[in-house]
Amino acid sequence: MGAVEFVLGPSRFFIGGLLLMTLGSACLLFWMPIPFFFKIVGLTLLILYSRLIWNLHARRIDKASVIRIWQDSKGHWGYQTREGRVALGELKGDSFKNPWFIILRFRFKTHHRSVFVPRDAFSSEEYRVLCMRLNLCTPAR
Repeated sequence: MGAVEFVLGPSRFFIGGLLLMTLGSACLLFWMPIPFFFKIVGLTLLILYSRLIWNLHARRIDKASVIRIWQDSKGHWGYQTREGRVALGELKGDSFKNPWFIILRFRFKTHHRSVFVPRDAFSSEEYRVLCMRLNLCTPAR
């Protein structure tokens, strides 16, 4: 098995989904029969959390954002963050895939990490190779 590397980019699919969820949550918050002060506090928390998710997973500009994932020839997995931190470990069996994204769960010596990988974060060929490496989909015939 050869080494393979995946470079993650921004995801238009996830950016659109995050915008819809944020706007929907803000509308529901203002339609709820609660005092105006709590609506403002809730909206502030919603905006702060959405901004954090936006920079970390959608645009990948935060220092802690994962920008590169790889599997070496021995089968070990690793990732690199935007600030240059590298971690090598093993992929856990509870990684998750659906038609729009994959959530990779890594176990390292000191911590665990989940990496959100939208389908449009890289090319469709790279996505197919990643799915096959994870044994989450069948190869094309």
